[in-house]
Amino acid sequence: MTNLFNQCPVHVYAVIVLYKMKPNESVAFNTLQEAISRLPNGNADVEILLYDNTPGGQEIGVLPPGVEYIADIENGGLAKAYNHALEIAHDHGFGWLLTLDQDTRLPIDFMCKLCSTIAFVEPMDAVAAIVPSICSDGRLISPSFPMFHWAITKHFPDGFIGISTSALTLAINSASTVRVSVLRAAGGYDPRFWLDFCDVVMYYRLQLNHLRIFVAGNIHVEHEASVLDLMNRVTPHRYENIYLAAEAFSDEYLGRIEGIMQLLKLFYQLYKLWKNRITLSYRKVVFRFLCRRLFYSRKHRMESWKHSVEIRSNAQRVPAQDGSVNG
Repeated sequence: MTNLFNQCPVHVYAVIVLYKMKPNESVAFNTLQEAISRLPNGNADVEILLYDNTPGGQEIGVLPPGVEYIADIENGGLAKAYNHALEIAHDHGFGWLLTLDQDTRLPIDFMCKLCSTIAFVEPMDAVAAIVPSICSDGRLISPSFPMFHWAITKHFPDGFIGISTSALTLAINSASTVRVSVLRAAGGYDPRFWLDFCDVVMYYRLQLNHLRIFVAGNIHVEHEASVLDLMNRVTPHRYENIYLAAEAFSDEYLGRIEGIMQLLKLFYQLYKLWKNRITLSYRKVVFRFLCRRLFYSRKHRMESWKHSVEIRSNAQRVPAQDGSVNG
């Protein structure tokens, strides 16, 4: 791929979501700054937003030029952070939004390759996003595409570069770069999926509008995927939120066949947890969602999901002690 951005400067707004971690402790922030430093002068405009979801906030010290910091002391989640960054990117004239988790490690040539890719796909109106090849603990985890309906997915071959021909491409949020105008036209990130599945829903909605994803397999990123080390990285409460979001996505967007496949996956997941002797609290979560799919109607499950979203939304609007409103 030719280095087109030497002739056509690109404009990228990057957002890194922090949680109980200071900026200088974030591998994403540190490696992003290193990658930006390798860009040729004048060929790219890159600014960074640090969106801090640490409850109660934290002291951050002095930040370098071109870096903005916002504290959301009520922990509004990923969707809120990304939507906030999306509006700033739009207002400041940035064409692309780069989203990052705090524990994603970027290669030193990440920004050079990303900006070159952006310049290449810029004229292609059907391309809504660029996703790299992402590994966690030595395993390829993103991007992928469904092989049989939604339940069974396959990763793109390592090194694949090009526009996905699949009607649906799945990718994680971190290190994704999305076209600002297209994402805003699609309504941004769905705030109901405030943490888990916000990337799945966003990409699904984009591709419902016949938009495509460019897979940049020449960009390799390391990311710490929590679900690969369940008991050390995921609490039972978070595990339950993952399944609740997955259930809501399936009920709202997918059909009956996918629902059956989800049921089979729950049986299989319960078996795997038992076989691997995972703590009972995690098995209880899967068993509960298995029962929900067996014994409750889709309408009942969706009403339950709506109620949980309302509870969280109301909690975000509780007046603070000074009389202001958070969230």
